[in-house]
Amino acid sequence: MRHDISCKYSPRRPGSSTCADKSYGMTTKVGNIGSFVMERGSRGNLRRIVIIIMIIAGLLLYVGGKVKIMRLGYQIEALEREKREMERENRSLRIEASSLTSPARIEEIATKRFGMIRPAEENIVIVKRKLAPRQ
Repeated sequence: MRHDISCKYSPRRPGSSTCADKSYGMTTKVGNIGSFVMERGSRGNLRRIVIIIMIIAGLLLYVGGKVKIMRLGYQIEALEREKREMERENRSLRIEASSLTSPARIEEIATKRFGMIRPAEENIVIVKRKLAPRQ
């Protein structure tokens, strides 16, 4: 029984060839295993590069997100501190405004600074306002 074996050189992979045994319909690859493992087609390299770029882009987005979260946290802390200071100042200004508008203080300033005197009871006239009729 005679086997017809034909071999063909592969220009893509130097040192590699494909042999076909026509009697059994088998194909066998023969060649340098080291170059077979290390060399890849242009599609394989492109795929690797795309995957690496996607991983790097993902990592950059992740780290960028974390940095932004930290910056926002610092801004929140600063704004909360500023809010507390403004609330404290607002309370003190309300206290000051209520003390400045008290009738006793106004009367004291009028008599001491401006030399005004309190009128006698018979000279005080209370005017009642008429409310406008509602339409």
